Amino acid sequence: MPELQDRPLGTSPEHKVLQAMHLTGSRLVGDRFLASYLTDCLHMVGGLGPVHKVLLADAGLKRGAAPETITRLVAQAEDNMRWVSEMQAEDYHRVNVLAFLSLWSAYESGTENIIAAALETINSAATAAADKFARGTYDMAAWPWSDEKCLEMAQKLDQKAKQKTPDGGWDVAARLTTLFGWLGADVAIPPHASNTLNEASMVRNVLLHRYGRLGPRDIERAPHLAVNANNAVQITRERLGQYSQAVNETHIAVMEGVYAAGWK
Repeated sequence: MPELQDRPLGTSPEHKVLQAMHLTGSRLVGDRFLASYLTDCLHMVGGLGPVHKVLLADAGLKRGAAPETITRLVAQAEDNMRWVSEMQAEDYHRVNVLAFLSLWSAYESGTENIIAAALETINSAATAAADKFARGTYDMAAWPWSDEKCLEMAQKLDQKAKQKTPDGGWDVAARLTTLFGWLGADVAIPPHASNTLNEASMVRNVLLHRYGRLGPRDIERAPHLAVNANNAVQITRERLGQYSQAVNETHIAVMEGVYAAGWK
C-alpha cells in the first residue's frame, strides 16, 4: 500500500538520482511481501474464527453485556469468517490485486521521480529533455528547475516517448528505453522481462479502468488471461510473482543504466 512515511535510506540526499532510485527499490521490496502478509492475516482469521466466536459470547456473558450486543459481535465474527472463505475460494484474487496495484504505483511513481531527479541535477539530461519541447517551454537559463517542474516535465516526456516508440501504448518497456535514451542513459531490459512488464501494464489499466474486464484487443494481446466467462482477469499468486519479478528486473536495468551514465 502507498506508505505514509518514506523508508530510511543511507543514500546522501545530495545524490538525488541515487536516492530516488534506492527509495523506489526499497518500496518494491516492501510490496513484494504485501500479499503474503495479508494472506497470513486472513489465514489467522479463518483458523481462529470459531474460537473467537466462543470467546466473544463467553466474555459478553461474564461481563453482563446486553444480549443484542453479544449477538452483534458474534455476527461480525461470522461475517469475517464468511469473507475469508470467499477470499480463499477465489485464490485470494482481491488481495493479490491490492498488492499488484501497490507494486505498480511504487514502480511507476518511482521511475518518474528518478527521471525528475536527473532533470534537476544532470545538466546534459536537462538540456536533452528541454530540446524535446518548443523553444522557451523549459528555459535552460532558469536551470536547475524546481522539483515540481521537473516532475511535470518527466510526465510529459513519457507521453512524448509513447508517441515516438513503435506501439508505445502497449510496449511500455521500449517506451522507457526511449525516454532514458533521450536523456543519455542506456537502459537494457531483458526481453522476457519486457514482455511480462508490458502485459502487467495492460492488466493494471484493465483493473483500474474496466474493473478487471478484458476487452477484445487485450485478449488478442494476452489470450492466456481470458480464462473466465466474463473475461475478468484473475491475479493469482503466481501471476503476481511474475509481474513483481518483471518490475524488479526493469528497475535493476534502470539502475545499471543510471550507474553507467554516471548520474548521482
